[in-house]
Amino acid sequence: MSKNKSLALITAFGGINAAGRSSSHLNYKNLIFDSLDELSKQEVLQDLAVLEGKIEPVRGGWETNSGDSINLKTYLSEHSDQIRSQTMIREIVREEFDIDRTILDQIQVSSAGMLPSGFDPSNLYPARHHPRALQLTVFGMSDALGQLGIEWSKIQDRINPDEVAVFSGAAIGQMDKSGFAGLMQSRLKGSRASSKNLPLGLVEMSADFINAYVLGSVGRTGHCVGACATFLYNLQLGKEAIENGTAKVVIVGGAEAPITPETMDGFYAMGALANDKRLLELQAQLNEPIEEGPNQRFACRPFGENVGMVLGESSQFIILMEDKLALDLGAEIYGSVASVFSHADGFKSSISGPGIGNYITMTKCTSETVSLIGLKNLRFRSFVHAHGTGTPANRTTESHILNEIAKLYNIKSWPVTAIKSYLGHSMAPASGDQCVTSLGTWNKGIIPKIHSVKKIAKDVHQSNLDFLLEHKIKDPDFYKVAFLNAKGFGGNNASAAILSPKTTKELIKDRYPITRIRNHSKKVLRTKSSSERYNSKALKGEYKVIYKFNEKVLQGETDIKLDKKEIRLKGFAKPIKLN
Repeated sequence: MSKNKSLALITAFGGINAAGRSSSHLNYKNLIFDSLDELSKQEVLQDLAVLEGKIEPVRGGWETNSGDSINLKTYLSEHSDQIRSQTMIREIVREEFDIDRTILDQIQVSSAGMLPSGFDPSNLYPARHHPRALQLTVFGMSDALGQLGIEWSKIQDRINPDEVAVFSGAAIGQMDKSGFAGLMQSRLKGSRASSKNLPLGLVEMSADFINAYVLGSVGRTGHCVGACATFLYNLQLGKEAIENGTAKVVIVGGAEAPITPETMDGFYAMGALANDKRLLELQAQLNEPIEEGPNQRFACRPFGENVGMVLGESSQFIILMEDKLALDLGAEIYGSVASVFSHADGFKSSISGPGIGNYITMTKCTSETVSLIGLKNLRFRSFVHAHGTGTPANRTTESHILNEIAKLYNIKSWPVTAIKSYLGHSMAPASGDQCVTSLGTWNKGIIPKIHSVKKIAKDVHQSNLDFLLEHKIKDPDFYKVAFLNAKGFGGNNASAAILSPKTTKELIKDRYPITRIRNHSKKVLRTKSSSERYNSKALKGEYKVIYKFNEKVLQGETDIKLDKKEIRLKGFAKPIKLN
């Protein structure tokens, strides 16, 4: 990495998935719950219980949703299993996702990675019939800004208006009744489409909502759709924008709500979903109980004997910042983006079939990592978040890719995990789930295991791989780099290398005087304090959701001043410079 290029630092993260809220590493902590200390367990349970609407703070104490006063610690301890049972992959809630029983009766799929039961983002702001993924965008982006610990207005005052970029969106689109489903179904059901169905259904609308209703940004905007690799495609755009100097702050993210009859039916028709019939056959084959029906908790089994993928919903955002600005502002450093590569498969026999593109992306990432932090660190202090969808095709093809690269660099036992076993496949933000989980590993030192698999399948390539069937526990600073991998339909392959906070800070020390590093260390204490205050309030349900509808709307006739050297906008401290 050239010293002339800015480092793309990860200065905040936020969102929500089937395991819970992202900020403060809470959804990550839910994945490793049994390995946490009691205080951390209580924090996770409190956050989930509030999200699920089970408890709320009242007059300095706590009450249940039925109005009963409780001792918080005792309640959480006694209801721990029940609270966590309403997270991660589980039985589809008919009343929320399948009122007509299309999924449950006709497709006969009963497993999905739903958000914590009872959590409804539309109750947190005037949602105005927004599709669910856009509601999740508003919540997730707000969560990331809370975790940032620096007021957005303070950042805006330090940079030019066009030095912000937002890359975010969905892979499939908004397929619920407020989006494309409403558009396609209305005439058939004897009603009329809403004027909002078409525009709000578009895949890039997540970025548009962030610009228009959260940040008020006039900077670069866009969305690079790459099927299951979409988050990494957007991450690549963000990294490049930071390094080439066109942006100093970049929002990278995605939100997807694919648990709809139409989307489920599409994946079912492809033979990709783990339906109930196949699950019961697998359970019988593995001598697991079948009397109570399919085991939804273990429906997704990456790299084990498996029968298909499980869909999940998620909203994940990270805030990238150039290193110079991050130091000046006192931003927290959670890691940095070392490399991102995306490649196609070349000629294909099937649009959904695997190809060679992922070999290229992973090899390029590992090669760049060696040049950046050395071969020894790659061999002994790196780990992999596999795409790990839970399909028979994925377990053989992806394991071969990873195993061949491990052989190439003489990695004897490369740790590999697959968190879709907990969360399901959230499509566009899937690698966002991987990213925030990696940041959690550098907080607690634990790589989550593949929880649904007891034995790796015989056709999985693993001579140089260590598929984690138990949590991998090390010192939080042990691992220097995490690899995120994604293989998407159509030949959309992407891989990324994320450096740990400690490794990132070591690179920064080589680029800046010691006095500047010390000043940052002082400033970051305020940032951490602000971030902790946000999370303390969020644990009580005070999420600080930002939605600025019809606020400070700029008019071309009155609020913009054009000049041959610069453009000035009302409300922005600095101009957009020309030439």
